[in-house]
Amino acid sequence: PETKRKAVLIQSEMDVDADGSDSDRLPAGSGVSPHFQPYTSYRWAKKTSNPSAYLPFLEERIKTYETEAAAKTTSAARKSELKGAIASARDGIDQLKKFSFLIGATDPFIVIPGGFTKVEGAKVGDYALVVADDRVYPALVGDVGPADKAGEASLRIAKEINETATPYNRPVSDLKVTYLIFPGTADAPWGPPDLDKIHARCEELVKEIGGTGAPLHRWVDIIPTPTPTPTPTPTPTPTPTPTPTPTPTPTATATPTASPTASPDASASPAPTFAFPLPSPSASGSPTATATAAPKATATPSPTPKASPTPSPTPKTSPTSSPKKPG
Repeated sequence: PETKRKAVLIQSEMDVDADGSDSDRLPAGSGVSPHFQPYTSYRWAKKTSNPSAYLPFLEERIKTYETEAAAKTTSAARKSELKGAIASARDGIDQLKKFSFLIGATDPFIVIPGGFTKVEGAKVGDYALVVADDRVYPALVGDVGPADKAGEASLRIAKEINETATPYNRPVSDLKVTYLIFPGTADAPWGPPDLDKIHARCEELVKEIGGTGAPLHRWVDIIPTPTPTPTPTPTPTPTPTPTPTPTPTPTATATPTASPTASPDASASPAPTFAFPLPSPSASGSPTATATAAPKATATPSPTPKASPTPSPTPKTSPTSSPKKPG
């Protein structure tokens, strides 16, 4: 059946693109090349507040440029160059704060020449296939390169084809790699690459042009899934164990005690409703008994000798003298 499905075919070698970063998926970054750029043409709005690992580098670069531009020995031509470089670095900082990008080391994508986006109809985001050594790799169009350069894929694809591939070492140097792009197939809006969706969509599209003689490679997500930081089980903040309010210990003023001047009446005894009743008067010795015992003992006067009615004939003894009262 006629599907009218179109495809753009490129036959070339394979250069390696290690660019791109996504602080949402890989906060630490993966820049592995001195010419590394943390951006790709394929991008989407950031979904988290994770800062890009490349921001400090760009901020430091701006300081270096500004210092050089301020030097009296810097030529006018150089100052003009530095002005453009500072503007570019600031734009880069702005992009890194707003967007996430594909990651060359982890995502399967290809790079198309700049002119293709205008003439051939292939656009960033379109689905594509890479065929090498009779193996078929599903991919996205993820970046745009120079207009005069064709045949470039992400480091992820390059290493799958040849594990010795690096940003400096091509996996294939001969014109043996086929790039097949399906124009007008990009999804909107762009978002983080879904490897299963890329596989399924490329499988559907290639069937519309006759299919392949080999199954599509199945990509596995190699970005470490961040282990969710376990919500710390709230260490029971030692709930202050209610320290029992101490029952006021009866003090000397709180608990009436018998004082030496207390009335010896029974009415002086504490009421039976006190927490710690005092012993009854009978148990501690009767104050009454103590109060009356001594006076009775001293109150009895020594017997006074009665005066003899008849004066004693002895002159030495006064018949009327009375014995002295005890002091």
